[in-house]
Amino acid sequence: MKKIYTISALFLLLISCNSDGISKDEYALLNESVNEILKPYGMTHLSQDEMNEIAANNGIDLNQTMSEKDAKIIEDAIAMRRKFEFAISDSIESSSASSNVYRSLLELDSIVPAKENLKATTLDLTKIKFPENYEKVEKPSENGEFLGKITLSRPIIDKSGEKAIIYYQKCKNITGNDCMPRFIRFRKIHNEWVKRS
Repeated sequence: MKKIYTISALFLLLISCNSDGISKDEYALLNESVNEILKPYGMTHLSQDEMNEIAANNGIDLNQTMSEKDAKIIEDAIAMRRKFEFAISDSIESSSASSNVYRSLLELDSIVPAKENLKATTLDLTKIKFPENYEKVEKPSENGEFLGKITLSRPIIDKSGEKAIIYYQKCKNITGNDCMPRFIRFRKIHNEWVKRS
């Protein structure tokens, strides 16, 4: 009987661990980050003529307050029209709460890291939900609009599990040159990670 309990305990331990060492909360933050990094692009580079045409084709009145459903229709139409492409590194960089990169933002948000140092590891891209109508590519095609290459770092999560910060780089080209390092700050609301301003 004791063997059954031991085997059951080991089995539960094995299935509860992620083989890549990235927690469920980290993957949730990574998904929100990828969505945030890619999604706003289409709306910021849209001409008024394009917006009018898309709205007219979908029966959307631009003189009214736009619903979430209408905004999604317009976003999807832009993504299909522009054929957005992006690349993402399949490894996730390490994060250290004691580094100069993080220290001031952690203090600003009063984040006490649950883990001080998070090691680099391989990212399971099957657990990342990319925006619809955006294509992940190994190299840019000639008929799409390349948005850049994303490299993510491990999210630093507060001990409370309610706040987090993630560092990333978005490079204009596939080789990783001409990069913009940025942070995204999150707060958990109703068990969902939401970007903070």
